[in-house]
Amino acid sequence: MVESVSFDVWGTLLDLDKTLQEASRVIAEALGAPFETVYSKVLKAHEEARKVRRSSLIPGNETVKTGQAILAKHIGVDPSGVDSLIHKAFQEVDPHRIVYDDVVETVEGLYKEGLRLAVAGNVLFWPSSYTWRLLERLGLGKFFEARVFSDEVGYNKPDRGFFIALLERLGVEPGAVVHVGDNVIEDVGGPVSMGMKAVLIRRDSKLTLSINLLGVAVVYSLRQLPSVIRLI
Repeated sequence: MVESVSFDVWGTLLDLDKTLQEASRVIAEALGAPFETVYSKVLKAHEEARKVRRSSLIPGNETVKTGQAILAKHIGVDPSGVDSLIHKAFQEVDPHRIVYDDVVETVEGLYKEGLRLAVAGNVLFWPSSYTWRLLERLGLGKFFEARVFSDEVGYNKPDRGFFIALLERLGVEPGAVVHVGDNVIEDVGGPVSMGMKAVLIRRDSKLTLSINLLGVAVVYSLRQLPSVIRLI
């Protein structure tokens, strides 16, 4: 029986693309450069940083430093100045513009059903404290009993250490937890390897799939979660 649901953040609760656009706008203004040029460089840096995070053994608490160094290289600034630019972007962004429209009602609904909720996310260009503040500004922080971020626990998803930390903080058995996220490797492969259940969110499709034997499902809206988690 499912007792808890953990959520990835970027691409699941909050729109990463819109957030990277906001960061690119702030960087472009600071550098006096065209937005489109900066945005293109930020996207390339993000892709490179994700590959580095996945392919090398970077501790979770070193990921932001590595990611910001890669971003600095692409946009042509000193690494020491990157965090201040990103911090400015996070101060200016309206969290209501970057939260997906199926998030608030779903999270609140699951909470009212008595499920124990958690957020479980990787970091890359900014520390988890920036992400958590956005969730709090949206009024979502109060619903999450536990928070596990890679820069806090020292492991990046899909590392087993990350999900061990999540299970320890929730104090439940793996089979009682459903993890929800948008990345097959990080948010399905990682949890399933631990004996957890997993739901892949793909908003760009109309696919709904439930494989009860594996404890895995695919949905295109978080509004489908309440019914899907009963099936797996």
